[in-house]
Amino acid sequence: MPKAIKKKAARKKTVQDDEVKSVALQAIETLKQRQKLAIIAASAVIGIVIIYIAFSFYSSSLTQKAYALEQEAYGHYYSESADETTPVEDKWKKAMALFKESLDIKATPAAAFYLGNCYSNLNDYDNAIKEYRSFIDRFSSETGILPLVYQKLASSLFKTGQNEKALETLGKLAKIKNGIFRDSALVLEARHYETTGATDKSLEKYREIMAELPSSPWGAEANSKVTAAEQAEAPKDAAPVKAEPSNEKAEKPADEPK
Repeated sequence: MPKAIKKKAARKKTVQDDEVKSVALQAIETLKQRQKLAIIAASAVIGIVIIYIAFSFYSSSLTQKAYALEQEAYGHYYSESADETTPVEDKWKKAMALFKESLDIKATPAAAFYLGNCYSNLNDYDNAIKEYRSFIDRFSSETGILPLVYQKLASSLFKTGQNEKALETLGKLAKIKNGIFRDSALVLEARHYETTGATDKSLEKYREIMAELPSSPWGAEANSKVTAAEQAEAPKDAAPVKAEPSNEKAEKPADEPK
């Protein structure tokens, strides 16, 4: 009887040992799998960080290169880095090439604006219009320089005979920042009408500046134009009427001796 008990106990222990070993092996295998996953995840994170750092350095390098090209372009544009004997058109062409190269690397509002100006200075108004419109599409939030772009765009449109589009552009200029540039838009309209011989429309715009924007820096110009027009009309309105010659003899004053 005791022997039977010992045999049964021995079997039970063997079964328990096998179960324990099996569980332990599964735990080890699970741990290995988790370690693999952890290593893969850690490697992925490290890889992302390395890529981000590399991109940051690369981006910074590009920014510096674009900045250097832009600064060199300004030197040519303002005739600082070229020989004084170099024709100004060549300086603008060189500046234009550098601004283009800078924009290809990293676009900035200033470089985009000056690229349009280079075309305008070289009388290539079609490309100037293209660049100014591109600026408006890409940098519409740059309200500090946007008014200048609208003015240059309107000027280029006028010079290519696109008068209606130019006037529409000035209308947009007048609405920027709650109308703070309305006087600039009005004076440009007035000058346009003056050059086309539409004197009445021109004076209408000048009078609008005088009446509604008296503190405008364009007030003096508006006042001088209106005053000159009024003085030119004054002699016609106040011209003396010639008296018809009288056939009657003038009477001598009563106290004059006969």
